[in-house]
Amino acid sequence: MIYSKVLIKPNLLIISLIFFFFTIQVTANDSSNLYEISNELMCPVCQGQTVAESNSKLAISMRDVIKQKISEGKNKNEILNYFTEIYGDNILATPPAKGLNILLYLVPILFLVISILYWYKKVKK
Repeated sequence: MIYSKVLIKPNLLIISLIFFFFTIQVTANDSSNLYEISNELMCPVCQGQTVAESNSKLAISMRDVIKQKISEGKNKNEILNYFTEIYGDNILATPPAKGLNILLYLVPILFLVISILYWYKKVKK
């Protein structure tokens, strides 16, 4: 009888530790997802700050919404789309490569190519 009580305690300890570490891992994943998503959204009331950086009431509220959406099982794209529907594309820290925004991606590459061609012609002469 005493032997069975001694065995139960270590097993209970092992099971408790497994649940404890699993809970820590899930919480760490949620907080890293929260930071990653809130870092991709600009604060609508702050200048040049992301939702992750801002301490405004709106940014705090947006982080709470992100936490709620993560707990509901929404993925990053679904959450970003949710905020884009409300605030438009201007809410995104990295503008999407469509419309005139594509120039933001093409102009530096074009400038680099033109500079290399100019330098090559100058060296060749």
